[in-house]
Amino acid sequence: MSRKRRIDQHRADADQREHRTRPELYLILDNIRSLTNVGSIFRAADGFGTRKIFLCGITPTPPRPEISKISLGAEESTAWEQMEDPAKAVRVLQNQGVTVLALEQTDTSIPIFAAELPHPLAIVVGHEVVGVDEQVLHLCDGSIEIPMFGSKHSHNVATATGVILSEVRRRWLSMPNPTPWEDHGVTSSTNPRTDQDNR
Repeated sequence: MSRKRRIDQHRADADQREHRTRPELYLILDNIRSLTNVGSIFRAADGFGTRKIFLCGITPTPPRPEISKISLGAEESTAWEQMEDPAKAVRVLQNQGVTVLALEQTDTSIPIFAAELPHPLAIVVGHEVVGVDEQVLHLCDGSIEIPMFGSKHSHNVATATGVILSEVRRRWLSMPNPTPWEDHGVTSSTNPRTDQDNR
C-alpha cells in the first residue's frame, strides 16, 4: 500500500480548494478556554470548508503560537471574527437567515444522525466544563447531540466539533447540483483573511 499523493500534489490541491466557494457553514465558539481546542477546531473547520468562526467571550484568538501549532496555519485560511457576546453572534446569523443549532445535551436535543441539518447552518459549541451558556441555548433554533456509547457522557469539544462538521458535510454532499452555495458555476470566493484584516 502506498500513499495516495506526493506532498507537492497535496499542496496543489490545497491551493485549488482555497479559491472554491465555501458553503454557509459557521461555528460559534462560546467561551472555549483551551488554546489547544481552539487550534484543533480551526483545523477541523478548514478541513470541512467552514466559512467563518465566531470566537466569543474568553475564547482565545490568533495570533497565538499555541493555536498555530495545532491548527497548522488553518487560522490563516478560515475567516474568523472576535465577538464578546456569543448571543450577539447567534442573533447576527439568525438575522441573515441562518439556522443556529447548539451542540449540547438538553431535554429536547436530537441525535445528530436524525436531526435536520439545513443550509445555511451555524453550530454553537460551548465551554469545556459548563457547555453552551443557558441564554445562548434559549436563543438557538434547536439543540443536537452526539450519541454516546461508552462510559463518558460527552466528547472533548474539539472532537465533538469535528464529528458534527463531518456529519453536516456528509449530508450536504448528497444535495443536488448546483448546491445552494454555488452561484451558477462561479467558484471564486472572498479572501478568508478579509474579516481579520478589516477588524
